[in-house]
Amino acid sequence: MKTSTTEPASPDRAADTRERLLLAGLTLFSQLGLEGVRTRQLSEAAGVNQSAIPYHFGGKEGVYAAVLEQTAQDIAARLDLPDAPPATARVAATQLEALMRGFATALLDSEASAARSLLLAREQLQPTPKFEAIHAGLFMPLHEAVTERVAAIRREAPDSRDSILRAHAILGQAIVFAVAREALLRRLGAKRLTRAMVGEIADMVGKTALAAARD
Repeated sequence: MKTSTTEPASPDRAADTRERLLLAGLTLFSQLGLEGVRTRQLSEAAGVNQSAIPYHFGGKEGVYAAVLEQTAQDIAARLDLPDAPPATARVAATQLEALMRGFATALLDSEASAARSLLLAREQLQPTPKFEAIHAGLFMPLHEAVTERVAAIRREAPDSRDSILRAHAILGQAIVFAVAREALLRRLGAKRLTRAMVGEIADMVGKTALAAARD
């Protein structure tokens, strides 16, 4: 008598299943948040069996954590964070402008950028236990780099309250283009942000960052 066994998924099939769940998770979690997404809803959106979620990620929370981690890693990988403090105010200004141009571009120039920005905004407004990981991997290094350059331009201590607040405001100049994208598209009479538009926005964000640092 034959006994039935469950064949383990091939590496290619397993990778495809994981990718489907990550893509579906990004869309659903960005729109509904962690608590608003049901396991069945997630599996149906991904086109996979519901059992694939605990098998590959340990549960819905595991998918959410993986989506957050991938989002933070993808954006962080696009940022050219300086390795050392700026030697002069002029160097700091050049680095700040380039850093903010890169951050704005990373937030806006991919097909997934709108969902990623919304997901990160949700995590800021309603932090889950996964917030600390993306804070350490993305938000904190970026915030420190911007603050350090602002402080050098203003000849302040890099941990000064003024420099930290200015850095936060400067970062917000890029983030607002991502989270308020739909309002901008309507004002521009456009259906999407073209590469040229993203470049224009990135240049503007870089220049306004310098103005805010020097004011």
